[in-house]
Amino acid sequence: MDIEFYKEQLSAKEDMLARTTKYLTDIRLDLQERNREFWARDLIRFNCTYCLRFKKFFQDAVYSVMQQIGIGGDSVFIKNTSQGIVFGLTDSTGHGVPAALLSISGSLMLNELTTSIEIERPNDLVKLLNYQLHNTFNSNQHSIAHMEGTVCYYSTKKRKLSYCSANGKAILFNKQGELKELIAGKYSIGENLNNEFENFELDILQDDRLILFSDGLTDQFGGEKNKKFSRARLKQLILMHCEKPVNEIKQIITEEHINWKGVNQQTDDVSFLIIEF
Repeated sequence: MDIEFYKEQLSAKEDMLARTTKYLTDIRLDLQERNREFWARDLIRFNCTYCLRFKKFFQDAVYSVMQQIGIGGDSVFIKNTSQGIVFGLTDSTGHGVPAALLSISGSLMLNELTTSIEIERPNDLVKLLNYQLHNTFNSNQHSIAHMEGTVCYYSTKKRKLSYCSANGKAILFNKQGELKELIAGKYSIGENLNNEFENFELDILQDDRLILFSDGLTDQFGGEKNKKFSRARLKQLILMHCEKPVNEIKQIITEEHINWKGVNQQTDDVSFLIIEF
């Protein structure tokens, strides 16, 4: 008699636990969906505003930022000066909130530097940012937090592009199928005060395009053999569709990347920026 009673009590508790677990699971899923909707609406507003800023200074411009878990460390920036435009793409270490905080800090520092000082050589800007980031985050240890990316300065009068790569990824191409992968520096921003950053300069022709991208784009695992998306595949896509408008190229890269990922988890934050001069 006692055994049956305890069995009934246990069964009732298990049923209550199951219903409670389902209830909590439903709430969690609902919150996740609401969070995705919030980020989607906010991202659409942000993208529209930022694209308009880029299109003020270039023939056309598009970009995509797909953080791994809603928020992350990839970001794009643009700032006009009296002589030209400073712009670029950065990828902060880590994921989620820590990476986002580092990215925001870097963006604020970049904005302050470009506002207070007239800088035409991107490596000078990167050196100053390197000093500030290192002293803020890495003064007691080596490379707790740093950023990779490419910082560019475009002179509209001279039609010259200066750039500094901090282990950044960038490709210059045109509608005729000419493609050049830009030299990448080996040091990250904020990693070490003694790091040296070079400046490079290119003549820009009408309709030249530039794509800056984070390694999350090319390092995504997928495909039939679960390999990386790779720079070779990205360059092949660009060459196949180089004559199309940049917005179409953006859609093609995005769709190919999603198809390549398939059922796999997103490996890293993914971002790219395409400028048409």
